Amino acid sequence: MKLENKVIVITGSSQGLGEALAYQAAKEGAKIALVARTESLLKKVKNKIQKKGRQAEYFVCDIRNWKEVKETVKKILEQFKKIDILVNNAGVWTDEEMEKKNPERRKVALEINTLGHIHFTKEVLPSMKKKNKGYIFNIISNAAVADHNNAPFQTYGAAKWAMAGFTKSLRDSLKNTKIKVSGFYPGGIDTNLYENAGRVDAHNQPWMMKKEDVAEIIIFALTRPSDVLMERLVITKMKS
Repeated sequence: MKLENKVIVITGSSQGLGEALAYQAAKEGAKIALVARTESLLKKVKNKIQKKGRQAEYFVCDIRNWKEVKETVKKILEQFKKIDILVNNAGVWTDEEMEKKNPERRKVALEINTLGHIHFTKEVLPSMKKKNKGYIFNIISNAAVADHNNAPFQTYGAAKWAMAGFTKSLRDSLKNTKIKVSGFYPGGIDTNLYENAGRVDAHNQPWMMKKEDVAEIIIFALTRPSDVLMERLVITKMKS
């Protein structure tokens, strides 16, 4: 499947992996609906895409707020007339010990990493079901599948495991349609995700993948033949 003239909604696309994916998808000819909370950052991404002669529009939305999500999806459909692909990418990181974790940060992590994606999926699905075609690509985390020490980030892990379960359940519920549902489980990526959570060792770690490389892999998954589904894709950085 080619991305030419496909409408792709990317949540969390004002920076990090979402931004990198938006640039690569636009390069492939897709029309990009940028969704995030910070308008100034969204404007920069939109302008950069348009300077390359590609089409993009931004929509300010806090995906934790179902009413905002509902209104945003309505605006996207009014602007682009359709949604071919939804990439649920928005996310926040938290790794405090459970006894020290701030209750509000716990709540935000669960609402953004899990509930917000469910909100967006719920609002996008009717338009996809109407034409019996579409792709929901959930960017989750290696934390939901890896057999390693998850002790430092119980809340983050819980949110990602919930998304893994949601993804499988959603795929099962749509098995008699032509709507694809994939779960993407990357290891650490060199973005500002960790820095935003206060980690000082936020960049250039040996276990981090480049966001552009990860975005390229997502493009590969999104462009497989229409009758081929990559249900679960796990990627990590190889040890040098």
